[in-house]
Amino acid sequence: MGDAKLWQAVALAFLCEQPVFTTKAHVFKIDPETRKQWLPVSKQAVGVSFFFDNTRRTHRIISVDGSKAIINSTITPNMTYTKTSQKFVQWADIRANTVYGLGFSEESELAKFIEKFQDAKQSARQEVERIRAQSGGSTPQTPHTPQKIPTVNGTATSQGSGTFPRDHRSSQSLNLPPENPESFQDRSDAKSDNGPLTADSQLKYENDRLKIALAQSSANAKKWEVELQTLKNNNTRLTTALQESTANVEEWKKQLAAYKEENESMKKKVLKMEGAGVQDQMDAVLIEKTQLAEEVERLKTAGQEKDRELERLQEEVEALKMRDAKNQGIQQRLLTCEQDKRDLQQRVSTLEGQLDTVLCDHRRDAQRVRDLEQQIGDKLHELTVLHQQLVTVTASNNSEETEFDA
Repeated sequence: MGDAKLWQAVALAFLCEQPVFTTKAHVFKIDPETRKQWLPVSKQAVGVSFFFDNTRRTHRIISVDGSKAIINSTITPNMTYTKTSQKFVQWADIRANTVYGLGFSEESELAKFIEKFQDAKQSARQEVERIRAQSGGSTPQTPHTPQKIPTVNGTATSQGSGTFPRDHRSSQSLNLPPENPESFQDRSDAKSDNGPLTADSQLKYENDRLKIALAQSSANAKKWEVELQTLKNNNTRLTTALQESTANVEEWKKQLAAYKEENESMKKKVLKMEGAGVQDQMDAVLIEKTQLAEEVERLKTAGQEKDRELERLQEEVEALKMRDAKNQGIQQRLLTCEQDKRDLQQRVSTLEGQLDTVLCDHRRDAQRVRDLEQQIGDKLHELTVLHQQLVTVTASNNSEETEFDA
């Protein structure tokens, strides 16, 4: 049940939100204990994306490092940002109770980020105005209490007050602003809009939690996809092998039908040679061939049962997304089917050897029948010659009796 809910959350996140802008930067957060230093939350530059929820008409800044969501900030109309240097920008997120900082490798990337941030704020402001217009100006507003916003190097944070010193050891390598007053020359770009929050703040909060669950489950989802693909590949190979075995059984059935026709022809010839002494042997051959035909039919039935079993396994593989706990059982059954297939192939190989033996016996019997036919022909020829001699002797005796009477 937990896995099903997780998949539903993943599907909901991808259906509701779409990425509109992506860049790369080093990510920082303010130290939650001292509120005086930046803490790097990414070991290297990671992807930072703006996501747009077309249903609620809201933007969010999302960044994921591996399977961990390190930024999940919904942009509101009253959210502000501050550009503290040519390559560093920060903003306070009251909902997350933190201050995010981004260090870029190029000034152009920072400019693009700020432009997208401003567009997202403007979109949020327009959405608030639209909701007010639709409700006739009677939309209840969330109480907003002005707070004394603390600063990091003169920049607004979410709580506290004062000026926080910067850690000089990593300011250059992590693209942090330098520690001198000239670094704040672009602070005039900072904007402050203290407009009221929208009425769907709770829904946005739930959506934030859903996005975090998506980021945390991405690693497990990839692992499940790999396991599912492995099972599908094994299933495909097993299906191909079973189809080949079925085709071989059909070919053997054709050969057996040809053997039956040949056997019927030989049986008709044997019926014409009563007392020849080969009837018992031919009956034994017929019985043996009948037994082999029954064995082939049984193997064909077993192949059809394996085919049905394979189809059922395919249905179970398709349902693995909802039943990951049964993966091991299904894999064991697939291995059992593969072992059964190998056993079937071994039995078929044995049957081929038996068929070859029977074919050799048939050839020897056919040769014996031809020898008997040759002997009978010789006997018939001798009888014919003897008959002619008797006719000649009889005619000679009749002629002598006629002369005697005369």
